[in-house]
Amino acid sequence: MSETYDLDKLINTLNDRTSVNADLNKEEIYIHSINKRGDLYYLGQVNTDKYKEFNAVLHSITTKEEECFKIEAVSSFLYTDANWNNAITQLYEGNALLLMEDTPYYYLFNLKEEMKRALEDSSSEKIVRGPKLAFIENLSFNVSLIRQLNFDTNIQVEEFVIQKKTKTKRLQYVYQKEKTDPKIIKELKKKLQDINTSNFEDSGMIEGFLEERRFSPFPQVQNTERVDRAVAALDEGRVVILVEGSPFALIIPTTFDILLQSPDDYYERWIAGSFIRLLRYIAIIFTLFLSSIYISLVSFHPGLLPDELALTIMNTRMEIPFPPIIEALIMEATIEFLREAGIRLPTPLGQTIGLVGGVIIGQAAVEAHIVSSVMVIIISLTAIASFCVPQYNFGLSFRLLRFGTIILAGLFGLYGVICFLILITIHLASLQNFGVHYFSLKLSLRNHEWRDLIIRFPKSFIMKKDQSSEKG
Repeated sequence: MSETYDLDKLINTLNDRTSVNADLNKEEIYIHSINKRGDLYYLGQVNTDKYKEFNAVLHSITTKEEECFKIEAVSSFLYTDANWNNAITQLYEGNALLLMEDTPYYYLFNLKEEMKRALEDSSSEKIVRGPKLAFIENLSFNVSLIRQLNFDTNIQVEEFVIQKKTKTKRLQYVYQKEKTDPKIIKELKKKLQDINTSNFEDSGMIEGFLEERRFSPFPQVQNTERVDRAVAALDEGRVVILVEGSPFALIIPTTFDILLQSPDDYYERWIAGSFIRLLRYIAIIFTLFLSSIYISLVSFHPGLLPDELALTIMNTRMEIPFPPIIEALIMEATIEFLREAGIRLPTPLGQTIGLVGGVIIGQAAVEAHIVSSVMVIIISLTAIASFCVPQYNFGLSFRLLRFGTIILAGLFGLYGVICFLILITIHLASLQNFGVHYFSLKLSLRNHEWRDLIIRFPKSFIMKKDQSSEKG
């Protein structure tokens, strides 16, 4: 036997490179019919059914001539290779290595146990009506979910592997080839190639690589757990990006109005859907400017208030030692503490802490004359309004910017609030990603113009108008 093909030497080489791994399993294999031995290596656990098939095929070999043919006929067989660096990489990715005597290469098998949880409803995007189906952490399964909900032969799935040093990460992007702009696909590929790390455990960690303006407070990539939202995005000509190990899909490009839409808008009747959508636009105005306008009027422009309202507010602030801006910052910080604590604590306990903590702290602060009762009402309304935004990270942007409006209102009054509004509007108007402006209505309107913006008209009306425009 040539030293190059010496099984003991190959085994020693493998053991030297993996000796510190306590979860490395080694199984000695001996095929009596052909008097040949080998060793199977794998990390962790193997799938029982795959292993039984693999073992049955090995022990069915009767001659050395059919050895290679029968092994490669195993359904879990991947390929053969003589590159040991690649062998170690594949071993750490969960595949199994088979080393056989008198064989100058190794066999690679996919015997790993695929771990995946059961399908559940989305935990971050709750709706009243519609499919109760959310993505899980398995990439191939997530793509299958999209195909099951969208029987479209024009759906394309492409894979991109990010490999840096010894670590790899797989992702796949899905698009409708007739509706998606090829420039979006081209730019996406370029941005993926520029990613300089494969060390990310969730799709949220690559969002920053896909954004044009990384210091903007507004998200430029939409994320979702919902399969129906991903399918709807494909119909709009957008691209859905799925990452191995993440239950959140990324959707590009993204616009301001799309982030304020919810699947509920389309599952309910058009009147109810339009009303709810209109409420969201009012909610973001409340979230950003309600507390700052109150501070401006009380501190700088009390003459703009009706006399009776001004007297009522003055009476509630009689014994308050702090100016309105300090009151607001104290209450806003308290609300954020309670909100964060409610998320981190176990679900039943978190809900209790949020409700009881808010009531007790608010009441105690008023009785101690630290904040006025009107300020508690104002801050509570802004906090509730921030939850009306269907996209969590989009609502988080408005919560962050609210502190900016409060500070400017406390320093400059309504003048500061107006200047802040102008700056935010300019920033949003200049923001773009993948060639689509943030304030562009291109994606959400398509051919039906204004009929699905803030007021959602009946679907039959929209479709009828689209058909007549195509005929014209």
